[in-house]
Amino acid sequence: MPLLPRISYGTEAYPEKVARRLRAVNIAAWSIAATTLFFAGLRFLDPRPEMLSRALANLGATLVLASVPLLHRFGPLVAPLTLIGFVYLFLIYVVMQVGMDGGAWLAYLSAAALAMLLVGTERLWLCIALCAIAAFIVICLQTFVPDNTGLLSDKSLFFGNFIFNVLANMTLIFVIVYYAVGQIARAEAAAEREFQRSEELLANILPRDVAERLKLQSGKIIADRFENASVLFLDLAGSTALASHLSPDLFVSFLNDIFTRLDDMVQRFGLEKIKTTGDGYMVVSGVPTPNPHHSEIILDFALAIQHELGNLTDQDRRPIPFRIGVESGPVVGGIVGTRKFFYDVWGDTVNVASRMESTCIPGKIQIGPGIAASIGDKFTLIERGAIEVRGKGSMRTWFLAGRAKSGSA
Repeated sequence: MPLLPRISYGTEAYPEKVARRLRAVNIAAWSIAATTLFFAGLRFLDPRPEMLSRALANLGATLVLASVPLLHRFGPLVAPLTLIGFVYLFLIYVVMQVGMDGGAWLAYLSAAALAMLLVGTERLWLCIALCAIAAFIVICLQTFVPDNTGLLSDKSLFFGNFIFNVLANMTLIFVIVYYAVGQIARAEAAAEREFQRSEELLANILPRDVAERLKLQSGKIIADRFENASVLFLDLAGSTALASHLSPDLFVSFLNDIFTRLDDMVQRFGLEKIKTTGDGYMVVSGVPTPNPHHSEIILDFALAIQHELGNLTDQDRRPIPFRIGVESGPVVGGIVGTRKFFYDVWGDTVNVASRMESTCIPGKIQIGPGIAASIGDKFTLIERGAIEVRGKGSMRTWFLAGRAKSGSA
């Protein structure tokens, strides 16, 4: 063991909760070892022959106490129980040598006070037993050991011995409690950081209102019907071909850049991103918080996407076409899954919006009859006419050209 070992010596293999307690054991063992070493020095300096054996006893105690951390390898209780047991026995020897007025018995109070920190709060009955043993020993010593055995006949020396014991015990308790409180504060700060991180992750996975409901209604099904909402699908039509000749890193970086820009726009418009599927992107308006202007907001968002991605190209300057489809109407929103859960929306409106995207002309924004009927004259539409929509048959659709002057803010 090095001359100046780390406080964490021997605790590295334990979980942090246990290691914190064992580090306190190390502090206690080495602090008490420093005390016994001090008394060993005093005894060696004393010229009386009878002091040599007592000096050697203190020196031996110092070596034993300094070696306590070596016992961590045998289990989480071996070192603390050895420390407490040895201190209890050695103090009996010291008190019987000097007498009760020397103050060495005060260490029993320190040991009892620190037992829970050294052994662990989960072992309450063991801590109570250690305190009871300390109390029993003190009572017996008070009953059978004289106040002064005469070993320290000089009153000033005897009084100095008492003062040192008082200060040593107070210092030991202060240092270990200060360490324990500091460890608790750091653990609480780490827990708070992890809590905030989990909150941020939850907010990124779920709409904020839904996340709050999930925390309050854990285990319950969360599902709502929205009579008026708008759904937008975006597809990067040329990205599939791009994936075939780009490295994985470059391709994912390309998509990440685009979707990050879209995420920022979603937040700016106050919409809710539902998911990305491959190179597709799904957004809703009016869910999970109803908004009477859901259709206008999502069409403004679609026009912003068209402007943002209008000149999108790959690394060879070839254009990357995209398609956008939008529809309004009733939807159902809710959380599915129990582990990798996510918030999703379903309904005929979602299906139509998806079909509007898949049948759209690249670079255009195609909208269905539901949203076309809800926006009045606020936007300029170009009628495409009736097209065949899978699962719906013939359907009248329009291309969104922009905001109408009369509808401009």
